[in-house]
Amino acid sequence: MVIITDECIECGSCAEVCPEGAIHEGDGKYVIDQEICIECLSCLDECPSEAIVEQ
Repeated sequence: MVIITDECIECGSCAEVCPEGAIHEGDGKYVIDQEICIECLSCLDECPSEAIVEQ
C-alpha cells in the first residue's frame, strides 16, 4: 500500500504522473484511492517533499 503523509505540500506533481488517476486533492493533502492504485510507485519518485511512502 502507498499512502500520502501529512508532509504533503499539495503541489499535485504526484497526481500528474499517476497512470491510473488514483490520486486526487483531499482535505489539506492529496490522497490515493487504494481501489484504483496499482502500486507502480511513479508518485513516490515524483514527490518533492517525500510525503509518499510504502506501508
